[in-house]
Amino acid sequence: MARTVAPSRRKMKTRTVSKALQPRRSSRSKPMKRRAKPVAATETTMAEVLEIVDERVRPTANGKANGRSTSKTQPVTQYRCSWMDGAPDQWLDECDLANTQALYDWQTREDVVAEQRESAKVVLEKSTLLASWLKTSKRPVFYTGAGISASVLPTFRGKNGLWTKDAHKYVSPNKPVVPTFGHRAIAALERAGFVYFLVTQNYDGLSGKSGFPPLKQSELHGNIFLEACDKCGHEYYRDFEVPLESSVHHETGRWCEQPDCGGTLRDNIVHFEEALPWHALKMANAKSTGADLSIAIGTSLRVEPAASMPFKSSRRNRQRSGGRPHAVIINLQPTPFDDEADLVIRGDIDQVLGHVVAALGVDVPAV
Repeated sequence: MARTVAPSRRKMKTRTVSKALQPRRSSRSKPMKRRAKPVAATETTMAEVLEIVDERVRPTANGKANGRSTSKTQPVTQYRCSWMDGAPDQWLDECDLANTQALYDWQTREDVVAEQRESAKVVLEKSTLLASWLKTSKRPVFYTGAGISASVLPTFRGKNGLWTKDAHKYVSPNKPVVPTFGHRAIAALERAGFVYFLVTQNYDGLSGKSGFPPLKQSELHGNIFLEACDKCGHEYYRDFEVPLESSVHHETGRWCEQPDCGGTLRDNIVHFEEALPWHALKMANAKSTGADLSIAIGTSLRVEPAASMPFKSSRRNRQRSGGRPHAVIINLQPTPFDDEADLVIRGDIDQVLGHVVAALGVDVPAV
């Protein structure tokens, strides 16, 4: 059997980049890639830029900046660049980086959003309230984003997230990529009857590895360990990441092993501008509409259609008195839906779910 490979946050869609500007492969896992505009090769020295890690605006002195004439009142934007050959970082003017992939990547990254943490007492009180809602709920639906895997994998918009301008500060925890306490807690809650359905935007496969039943979850962005036959539909769960860097139409380079089939196996990872899997989306919408308690965990709630799913039920039943469905957000950063939620908890996911399972008397197995 092939050795287990830690799931990355890389989506295997290659982008159009001049070979001279293609970045050296980093040890840091990359997220699913945004559509990048084609760029032309520039000077050889510019082709050696690995990435931009900082930005500053400096006033010009004596009408010159880096030896070039310029207006005295015109500030110069500079970027601190790291180099492919490991040379010390260097500040370069924006004009030096014009039309490079490094500058485009930096300008499309998001600004860092500061985390907000509530006191341990407040987190405990809110977690206890959430547990009381779970006790009386008949159809609680959980929604998970990258934050639930943050202790073993980088997030996208969280602290040092891969889509932020602090991405270069991310330090790998250097430990096995296994289900976190949060994953295992949700699986334990499901076995105890406190989870009706799970909707996840993660493709790391950790929910399934925690023991959560696949028939009770929708993986909206796919599963990096799953490949399926395009002829007979048979699915194969692997202990290695199935997508190929060179894939054009999701082919994995393997073929179906079912008798008299031999169809092409393809991954199910959803790239930007691709449609979500029909069945997973259908189930997620249906379960969200019928939920009487929606709990969004570790998601920025910025990407539709998943972002508004936790609020489908409460919006639909807004006029109902008494038993209106509740919506809960567990996240350290603000989201666009905070004002619409009935409860927002600013605490670590493992800490919050630890309080919840303790209040409900649910045991969470060790790894």
